[in-house]
Amino acid sequence: MSFRSRFVSFLFAAAIAAAQGNTTRFDGKLLTDTACDTLWVEIYDNPGHMLIDRQPVTRDGSFTVHAIASQLYEVRVLTNRGDRIVSDHMQFRLGQPLEVRMPKSDAEAAPPAGPISARRLAHKPAKNVRKMVRKAEDLAAEGKRAEAADLLDKALVIDPEWFEAWNNLGTRRLHLGQYPASVAAFQKAAEIDPNNATVQANLGLALLFTRQPVQAEEAARRAMQFDPESHPAIYVAGMALLQQNKRPEEALGHLHAAAKTLPRALLATAEWQCRHNNLNACAIDLKAFINTPRGPNHENAEKWLNAVNRHLKGKQGD
Repeated sequence: MSFRSRFVSFLFAAAIAAAQGNTTRFDGKLLTDTACDTLWVEIYDNPGHMLIDRQPVTRDGSFTVHAIASQLYEVRVLTNRGDRIVSDHMQFRLGQPLEVRMPKSDAEAAPPAGPISARRLAHKPAKNVRKMVRKAEDLAAEGKRAEAADLLDKALVIDPEWFEAWNNLGTRRLHLGQYPASVAAFQKAAEIDPNNATVQANLGLALLFTRQPVQAEEAARRAMQFDPESHPAIYVAGMALLQQNKRPEEALGHLHAAAKTLPRALLATAEWQCRHNNLNACAIDLKAFINTPRGPNHENAEKWLNAVNRHLKGKQGD
């Protein structure tokens, strides 16, 4: 297998690489003077923008989540109706509590990413199903993703109307490399709440893995209708266009925009530039990626940049 072919395989694996490894408990606090017992905290990993954990907040603003130390996550605070209040990107560090500043007024709150469907709002999961889903979250936190996914499957047989459970199942199946099953789960979630930007972006990512770029682009553009600043959706749109060999300038623009919070987008632009023999542009994007907070893909990117630089140096000597 050629160096470029190996790196293309690596590039797609990177979308879920950061979700691997052991999770750690992190305690957090919402910085506000108001009661918080109607709020929830959600944690999304940046590489795949998958929902990693979702936990209720106590009245005094305290919460506990499970994540991988030293990784950058998106932290969202939502109402019990699912409306987003705060979204911030935070690095999780051992021994360092999480602090999320809440807006002082409604005017500071971020708008929800799309209207929530009446079907989703009307749903009230049964106690036994909630218990099963919480157990699945615990299993996932312990690294037992297959067991977590199987338990979510059982819970959804009992209660097939739970949007969050379908979205979580899609995430688990994606992490396990079970891409068609992941697509099916995200599609079920999208049936319940079709205007949810997050699940549309998740669906788009899963469709990329199943080599359905046309459908992935459709899901990404739908997500962008409801959340134009959604970097995961913008990333999927860019990748879908590249897979179709369609409007490369637009695709590269999307990926560079997404790279503000999803650095791995720079690996996609670098790969495209390399494949089209634009080695200087490839090197620029690789250097930009290497300068982002270090993660599991940096070592391979450094080796790739060294190979590109050797090739450029050889061309200069000709």
